[in-house]
Amino acid sequence: MTPRWGILALVTLAHGLGALTALAAVPLAPFLLEELALSRAQAGLFLPAVYLGGVLMALPAGWVTDRLGVSLTLGVGQLIIGAMVVLAATTHGLPALLALLVLGGFGFSALNPATGKAVVDWFPPRERGLAMGLKQTGLTLGGLAAALALPPIAVLWSWRHALALAGVLSVASAALVSIFYRPSPSEAIPRVVEAPQLAELGVFLRRPPILVVFGCGLALSIAQSSLLAYLVLYTKETYAVSAVTAARFLALAQLGGTTGRVLWGLVSDRSFGGRRRPGVVASAVIVAVAYVALALGSSLPLWLVAVVAFVAGAGALGWVGLYFALVAEIGGARHAGMLTGAATACSWSGTIVGPLLFAALLGATSSYVIPWLVLSVVAAAVALTLPRLAPLVQRG
Repeated sequence: MTPRWGILALVTLAHGLGALTALAAVPLAPFLLEELALSRAQAGLFLPAVYLGGVLMALPAGWVTDRLGVSLTLGVGQLIIGAMVVLAATTHGLPALLALLVLGGFGFSALNPATGKAVVDWFPPRERGLAMGLKQTGLTLGGLAAALALPPIAVLWSWRHALALAGVLSVASAALVSIFYRPSPSEAIPRVVEAPQLAELGVFLRRPPILVVFGCGLALSIAQSSLLAYLVLYTKETYAVSAVTAARFLALAQLGGTTGRVLWGLVSDRSFGGRRRPGVVASAVIVAVAYVALALGSSLPLWLVAVVAFVAGAGALGWVGLYFALVAEIGGARHAGMLTGAATACSWSGTIVGPLLFAALLGATSSYVIPWLVLSVVAAAVALTLPRLAPLVQRG
C-alpha cells in the first residue's frame, strides 16, 4: 500500500470514530425519550445540538487546519468530542445533555476541514474524487456502527453505557491520529509563502456561484439531517416496531450513504472527467424521489421501506464527498481547509434547521406526510439550480 492510501485509511477511520461518537445520541433517541420523558420535538434536538457547535467553530477549525496542520487539528477535535460525550453520559437532564453535545460539536467541526485537507495534500486531482468519497464514508460508517451497536448495548445495560463507550472510542482515535499521521511530502518541503489569513475568505464569498454552491449544501443538509434525526422515530411509530428494529432502518440509510459516496467518487473521477457537480445533482434527484416514497407511510410494506431507506440514504448522504471535493478544489492547496470550513459552517447550518423544520411540520400536521414532501421539494430545487452554474474549477 502506497503511503497516501495508508493515510486515507487512517483519516477515514478517524472520521468514522469521530462521527460515531458525535452522532451517538441519535439512534439512542427512543431510550432517552423514555427515560427523560421527552417529546418527539425534544428528541429531535440531539443532532442540531452537535451541529450547532460545529457551525460555531467550523470556520475557525478550517483556518486552524491550514495554519497548524491536519494531525494537531484532527487529534484535538476528536479528544474534545470524546470527552464531551463521556460527560454527556453522566447527565440527568435535557439542558445539560444538549449543552455538552454542543461542546462536542466544537470538536466535531474539525473533522471535515482536517480530513479534507489531508485528501487534497496527499492525492492528485485524478484520484481526489474517489479519495474524498472514501474518506466521507467515515461519517456514514460511523453512523452505521452507532445505529447497529449502540441500541443493543442500551438494551443490555443502559443508554449511558452506550454513550460513554462511544466517547471512549473517539479519544482512542485521537491517540491513533497523533501517533500515525504524517504530513505529505509536499508539506514537508519548507515554504516561504505566508500562511493564509482569515480575511482572504472574502475573495471567495464575493463570487456569486460559490454562494450558490454553499446554498445548495445548506439545502441538501436540511434534507439529510431530517432523515438522520427522524427515520428511527418515523419507522418505530409508523410500523410499530421496536427501537432496535427501527434503528436498523437508520443503519440501512447509512449503508446506502456509504455506497453512494464511494460510487459517486469513482464515477466522478472516471466518467465525469473530475467534475463533481453531476453526482451532487443526481443525489438530489434521488432524495426527491425517495422522500415522496417515505411520505406514503404505512401504505408501503415494511420490506419496501427498507429498500427506500437504503435509497434515501444513498441520495441524502451520498453527495457529501463530491461536494467537499468541489469546495476543496475551489480553494486549492492554500485555502482548502478554510474554504471547507466555511462550506461546513453553511451546510451544517442546514443540519440544525432540518430537524427543527421537520419537528415543526410534524407538530403542526400530526403526520409525517407533509415533512417528507417539503424536503422532497427542497432537494428538487437543488437539482434544478446547481447545473446552471459556470465551471468553478479549472481542470487540466
